[in-house]
Amino acid sequence: MDAALALARSGLGTTAPNPSVGCVLYKNGEIIGTGVTVPGGRPHAERVALDLAGKAARGATAYVTLEPCAHYGQTPPCADALIDAGIARVVIACFDPDARTAGQGAGRLRAAGLIVETGVRQADAEALHAGFFHLIKRGWPLIAIDDNPVSYDASVETLEEADVLSALRAFGEKGVTRLRLVPGSPAAIAAIAAGLVDVTVPGINTPR
Repeated sequence: MDAALALARSGLGTTAPNPSVGCVLYKNGEIIGTGVTVPGGRPHAERVALDLAGKAARGATAYVTLEPCAHYGQTPPCADALIDAGIARVVIACFDPDARTAGQGAGRLRAAGLIVETGVRQADAEALHAGFFHLIKRGWPLIAIDDNPVSYDASVETLEEADVLSALRAFGEKGVTRLRLVPGSPAAIAAIAAGLVDVTVPGINTPR
């Protein structure tokens, strides 16, 4: 799971509107396939790893940082892809909070006879996917004040609407999961005043 988490971390800020997920396929003591969500959100990590492993995926264990999707979008569910590839066991770090998948991905895998383990490195995975969780549960991105733009879906200095929450919800509607506000900017000052800042990177001075 360490390798899957590292893969997911490497994709932060590039995969909106989807979360950056990591997937590692392991068989006979070797890693036979790895994947991270492709920039733009598709293909998903599981499909990237399965394509790399090819027929060798049959009988392998898949380690994924987020529950495989169970709904039809632009592509069929990743849970079905794992089943069709003959994966024997799936280790899931954390469940997907999206109602279209929540628990259903794992359920679909179990129903097909796969061994499913959940909660492995759950806290680490939930922290890594915090922006996605925030968007699904609240309707707007995780808000951070940070000098470094790396790992964020978008960075802004000003907000297009006077109402801070409405402006943040507009980013959520675009699929932004992690929004960086430039330190000292009008956007940062407004978000602080509204009590809507989730993360302030250590060393950043913010007005009181």
